[in-house]
Amino acid sequence: MTQKPKIKNWEELINDGDNYGDANYTPLEKTIVEAIKNKTVLKIQDGFLFSKNGDIKDPDHGPNLAKLLANFEPLKDVTSIIITHNQLGPEGVAILAESPIIKNIDYLHLGSNQLGDEGAKIIANSPLFANVEFLNLECNKIQPAGAKALAESKYLTKVTSLNLVDNKISDEGALCIANSPNFSNLTYLHLGGNRIKLKETKQAVKECKNLSKIETLKIF
Repeated sequence: MTQKPKIKNWEELINDGDNYGDANYTPLEKTIVEAIKNKTVLKIQDGFLFSKNGDIKDPDHGPNLAKLLANFEPLKDVTSIIITHNQLGPEGVAILAESPIIKNIDYLHLGSNQLGDEGAKIIANSPLFANVEFLNLECNKIQPAGAKALAESKYLTKVTSLNLVDNKISDEGALCIANSPNFSNLTYLHLGGNRIKLKETKQAVKECKNLSKIETLKIF
C-alpha cells in the first residue's frame, strides 16, 4: 500500500514557496501566505513582494491589496499587521477596517502609506482597532485634524506605544495627543519631525501629567 506524502507543518509550508498543501492559491495569494509569520503576524514592508525593483506603478495597488487581505481566510489568526510603503491610502485602510476575517489586532504598523487625515480618522473610528496597543503611523502626512481624531477616538484606549514621527501634526496636534485620555497609558511616544515649532509646546508635552507613564518621549 502506497503511503501518502506527509503534509508539511505550517512553518515549513510558509517558507517553501512551492507547496501550499491542497490550497489552490494564485501567485499573489502565495505571496501573502509567505508574508504571514507564526500564523499571527502579517509583515509586508515594501513593494519588493510585488515588483522586482520595488517600484509599484499601479495606482490601485493599495486598495486592491487591501481587498485581498480583508477577505483572505489565512489571516483569521493574525493579531499583528505590518504593512508599509504599499500605497494603502484612506481607501485601503477603510477596506481593511471592514474586514470580516481580520480580528483582534493589537499591533498595527501602517507607516508610509499615504494615509493623511482621512486615513487617521478611519483608524480612529474603527472598532477593529479597539485592542491595539502598538500603533505606528509614521510618514503619512497626518495633520492636526488627524491627530485630533486619534486623540478623541472611542476605540484607541489601550495604546501604550504611539509613533507619529515625520507627519505634520504641528503644535496643535502634539497638544491634542499629549492631553488625550486615550493615551494616558503611553510608555513610548515619538512626535519627532512634526513641525512642532514652539518651545512652550515641547515643554508642555514633556511636563504633561497625562503622560505620567512615559518611559521614552521623542519630540523635536
